[in-house]
Amino acid sequence: MEYSSEVLSKIKAESYVSKKVQMQGIEHKGLFAIEKILKDEIVSISGGVILSKEEFEKIYSGSSDHAYYIAENFLICPLNPVNPSDDWRMNHCCEPNCGVKGQIIFVAIKDIEVGEELTFDYAMTETDPDYSFPLSCKKSICRNKFTGNDFKIKEVQEKYKGYFSVYVQDKIDKLEGN
Repeated sequence: MEYSSEVLSKIKAESYVSKKVQMQGIEHKGLFAIEKILKDEIVSISGGVILSKEEFEKIYSGSSDHAYYIAENFLICPLNPVNPSDDWRMNHCCEPNCGVKGQIIFVAIKDIEVGEELTFDYAMTETDPDYSFPLSCKKSICRNKFTGNDFKIKEVQEKYKGYFSVYVQDKIDKLEGN
């Protein structure tokens, strides 16, 4: 199916972001609640392009970490890795207020008040053991370093039960022999 230039001109982003959310910040960009968001309310739905791991590594070659696996060797990525749409600006936190339902839908895992930054734990979507970075979420339970193996931590699995992407939950189930 081809879309007319008229239809394409009306599309502002490849993803959905709730009207209760706004991107803020200059150096540290993130999503913030501008209205109260209730538990399990959809805050964003990721859109973009689906690439194989090999294609991703060729095209992005370290220029972006805005991507996550949705199947073995397949990632969803923003159309513009340099300036991704707002939904790709949700930051990591070891004490998040958002999680994943299904594969690409992000929801509030508790009520979120006006002014709060929307965050999720990257363990909910990431399983690449070679991916890691230092954490600075300043929460008392901060893991200090994120790795693609964090989804294997029992405490993390229990804490986010029901809020992992389908891909990550399948990996957890295989670890448990389910």
